[in-house]
Amino acid sequence: MKNKVSFILISVLVLVLVCGGLIFADAPTIKLAYNSLPFNLPSLIEHEMGFIAQEGYKVEYNSFLVGHAMTEAMATGDLEIAPVMGGTSTIVSKAGGRDIKVIGVYSQAPSAFALVAKPGVLDLTQLKGKKIAVPVGTEVHVLLGKILNEQGLTFADVEIVNLLVPDGVTALQSKQVDAAMVVEPVMTKLSTAGQIEVLRDGEGLIAGITLSVVPTKLKSSDKVAAFKRAQAKSVKYLNDNTDQVLALAVKELDLPPKVVETVAKKYTFGPELTSEMRAELDETIQFLFEQGLINKRISVDDLF
Repeated sequence: MKNKVSFILISVLVLVLVCGGLIFADAPTIKLAYNSLPFNLPSLIEHEMGFIAQEGYKVEYNSFLVGHAMTEAMATGDLEIAPVMGGTSTIVSKAGGRDIKVIGVYSQAPSAFALVAKPGVLDLTQLKGKKIAVPVGTEVHVLLGKILNEQGLTFADVEIVNLLVPDGVTALQSKQVDAAMVVEPVMTKLSTAGQIEVLRDGEGLIAGITLSVVPTKLKSSDKVAAFKRAQAKSVKYLNDNTDQVLALAVKELDLPPKVVETVAKKYTFGPELTSEMRAELDETIQFLFEQGLINKRISVDDLF
């Protein structure tokens, strides 16, 4: 009798495992962009905790170095949701004809973007005529324009060197440029080491937002609804378990704990689009249009 009961229990367990495997095998797939850098804590949490999988989906994670690569992947069907995309990349892609929509804000961190120089070499009043490294058509390009304006200058008063942030930092260190635009966590890592001096960050000049973007056809889909629920869980988990999440960030981002703690204080995460953010998006559209980086002046409503 005992053997018979054991056989029945084992049979039930096997059936549950097989059926569960079949259910998972038949689960729909979400093609999701996964970028832990620059400081995408909700994405780290979701990847670690599997919140989207808990919604009944398999997740196909793919990493991308730049925003336009994500919208190109959406156009070919290789990507469905980009949790984190810069506002400028989103605008440039939309104005360029990509059929995309913003489904929410991912993060806000105005002080995570800055103009820097080597320590003791340059101050804000000495920018005229200087070489400044900046990736053109990005958030820091917009910020640089506002920093210059704050000093009574324009782009015509400086020499712009179009370099991605890592290359700009290298150029600064080798004295090929006088200043460079940087982002976190590079900013804190280098300033803590005494290698750079922050001349001006984005506080009071930009909202510093990133956006979550999808192909238009998926905007009202079950997949997007599942992503939003998972994202909300990730943000709640971050708020409820901050120390654990920062420890995870230290491990996954390969950064010193002090750097992670400093950078974390600059970021807020949540989907709400405020009137301030909306106004900044409109200003960014105008900036990109005036700089000739987009040929069509779209409206903020076109993004949503």
